[in-house]
Parts: sequence; C-alpha cells; structure tokens
Amino acid sequence: MPSALEYFEEIAKIPRPSGHEEKIREYLKDFAKANSFECIEDVAGNIIIRRGENPITLQGHMDMVPESISPFDFQTCGITTSVKDGWICADGTTLGADNGAGVALMLYALTAQELKHVSLECLFTVDEEVGMTGVEALSSSVLKGKTLINLDHEDGNSLLIGCAGGVNTEAVFPKIRTLPKGVWYTLKISGLASGHSGIDIGLGRANAVKLAADFMTKVNAEQVSAFSSGTKCNVIPKEAVVTFSTEAADVESVFVAYVDEVKELYAKTDSEISMTLEKTAEPSFAYDGFFVHSLHECRNGVVEEDTRGVLTSSNLAAVVDEDDGFRIITLQRSAVNKSRDALSSEIAFVFREAGADVFTHSSFSGWLLDENSPLVLRAAKVYEKLFGKSPHVETTHGGVECGMIQEKYPEMEIISLGPTIEGCHTVNERMSIESLEETERFLSELILELWE
Repeated sequence: MPSALEYFEEIAKIPRPSGHEEKIREYLKDFAKANSFECIEDVAGNIIIRRGENPITLQGHMDMVPESISPFDFQTCGITTSVKDGWICADGTTLGADNGAGVALMLYALTAQELKHVSLECLFTVDEEVGMTGVEALSSSVLKGKTLINLDHEDGNSLLIGCAGGVNTEAVFPKIRTLPKGVWYTLKISGLASGHSGIDIGLGRANAVKLAADFMTKVNAEQVSAFSSGTKCNVIPKEAVVTFSTEAADVESVFVAYVDEVKELYAKTDSEISMTLEKTAEPSFAYDGFFVHSLHECRNGVVEEDTRGVLTSSNLAAVVDEDDGFRIITLQRSAVNKSRDALSSEIAFVFREAGADVFTHSSFSGWLLDENSPLVLRAAKVYEKLFGKSPHVETTHGGVECGMIQEKYPEMEIISLGPTIEGCHTVNERMSIESLEETERFLSELILELWE
C-alpha cells in the first residue's frame, strides 16, 4: 500500500486552490469507490469517507494557498515537487503541504494493512484557507466518531491541544465633508515586519494603523483627505499612508521625537521601520478626522496570556478608504469564546461612541483540551514509546477547524498533530520527509491505541 509520502506526491499533482477543489474532490470520490468505502459529499463540497461502525475520526482540509513567484494557473496546473536535503519542496510556488499532508495521511490510514480492522471516518473539508466555510456548513449529525484527530498541525515534535476562536469587528465611519483648514501633511509608514495576527501577534511587532493614529492624536489632527493601511483581517498591517491637517505649531519636532521613540520601542521586532512626514498642498476637499482618536483608543495586540502563550488578542488590521466612508477592519481572537466576544463588544463600543456603524461577522469558536485529559496522555505515551522523548504539548493562537467542529460536536474529544512544515503560505514552503514518515508511524500507532 502507498505511504503518506507517495500519496502526497500524487495529491500535489491535483489543482486545488481554495474555492476550486473540484478535482481533488473527484479524486477522493474515485478513491472511495475503488476501495468500496462509504462516501458522502455534503452541500458545501466536504467529503466524508467512512468504513465500519463507531469509527475514529480523522480530519484535514483539501484546499491550499496559491502563491507563486511568476504567473501560475493553480486551477489547471499541479505542483512540481523536488527533494532537497531531506525536505520536499515546490518550484517557485507554495507546496500545498498545508494541508496536503493531512489528506495524504488520511488516505494512508484508510489503506494501511495494519489498520484494516479499525473503523475510520475521514473528513476532508473545503475552503479552510479563505474563511473555513466548509466546516462552517458541516452538519452537526454527519460524523459518527467520538474522538477526532485533526491533521493540520505543522510541528512534528508536538501535540496541539487548543486554538483560538475569532470574530471580525468592522466599523464604517461616514465621510463628513468640511472645508480644508490648517497645515496639511502626508505621513508614510513602511518597512514593518508584519506577520500573521494569530501566530505572530505575541511577538510585539508594530502595527502601522496604530502608529499612524497615535502620531495624529499627538498633533491633534483635525481633518483627513485620505487614509489607507493594511490588507487582510489576519495580517498585522505593515504600511500606512495618510494625508491630514493640523493647526499644531510644533508638528515636525513632535514627529522627530515620535520616530525616535518608535524605533527604540521596536528595535528588536521591526528594525526596518521607515516613517516620513512631508508638508503637502491643501487638498480640494477634506473630511472630519473625528474617527482617528478611536483608532488610537482601540485595543490592539495581546490582551491576555498564560504559560501556554497568548489567549486573547486583537488586530487593528486595516483602514480602507471607500467612497462612502472609512472602513475599519479588526479581528479578535481567543481560546475562550466569552473573552473573544467581550473584547469584540468593547471595541465595538469605542467605535460606536465615535459615530460609526459597527457590525461583526465570520465568528469561529476556540478549542481547548485539558493537557491532562486521557486523550492527551495516551497520545503522549504513544509518542514517547516510538521516539524516546516526550512531545511538546501546546496551543496555537491561530485558528484551526477544531474549534468549529467542537462547537458542532461538543462531546467529541479532539487532538491535532502533523509533520514539520516550514514557510506555509509562501513560495518557501517545505515539508520534512523524515517528519512525515514519523507522523505516519505515530498516527498509525495512536489509532491502534485508541481502538483497543
């Protein structure tokens, strides 16, 4: 029977960017038919392959992030892979090990000779990378297992037992036209390290929206003609450009002092920060800058943490200059849903008090397993038996599908594991072959341990 690596190399040839999983879905259905397994396709396009009664559930997602250094049609072309120094890599594109590795491990488990007697069900979800819409649409009655092993972890030396939930809180401030007055400046901020708002938020990196708003508050900016910063809700904004007016007399000296303060504060995390301030001509129109102070007041960064890392955070992700207003995009995360919602409500209050229309969307649940639970202890015992060392037991402040599955199946115990993958979502993505092989062994032995 094929190994997980052989399955992965086969899967890599199948186009499967988020939103276009048709080909991998057909592959999975053909696989189930060829092996006489039960196969269900739900309304969202998720696939469930099952054999036997009272199964152990395995789960991962079909889609991959499509990034490349040159034009590449991810909808029609498969990924070209190669092996370099024990790592499987792609050629100028993302590799798709996130989560092709999980798909490959599930196919291996379904066909491994040593697991033939074990009842298994494998859930292959769609669109995990663009909003988790597949798992969001999952029925709360389709899965039959009581224990689920998620295979979307990216560290072969650890067990993942918790993740953050999240919610987007957005505000739209109306554009109130006013006659230009004061002295006008353009502030440009660039060179920030940026990063993922879940994985990197605890590193204390600078946020371009906050830097711009904090400086404008210092000089009592009264009007703006343009303000843009940030791209996506889950990315720490790395650039900002804002044109504003002020009647303060000492703007340049305040700016010099502020730049020194910022560079000292972020010397270790954002050493390439660049900030410039230039006088600019009075624009033909201006908008009241009343909303800037609310950006200054908005919570951003780590709000709560414990020995396992960040528990609750907020990312002031973007200011989008739209025709009818300035749209503020934020994302709150927490392993505890009540904390997530409380922080969202606090931020919504700040924006509403300042005159914005506020709404929330794309809420997803956190997940947290007791590190002394029977499932964690049994998994750690199997790992130590195989590799002669204890696994790290950790949580992530990023989002994985486990939280949304837990919400639909509250009695289900869930743990996550996977091989070591580096550079996910970038053209430098690579997967350790040794780690994939070790994860294959670990998964097999863990399934046998849980089946007994």
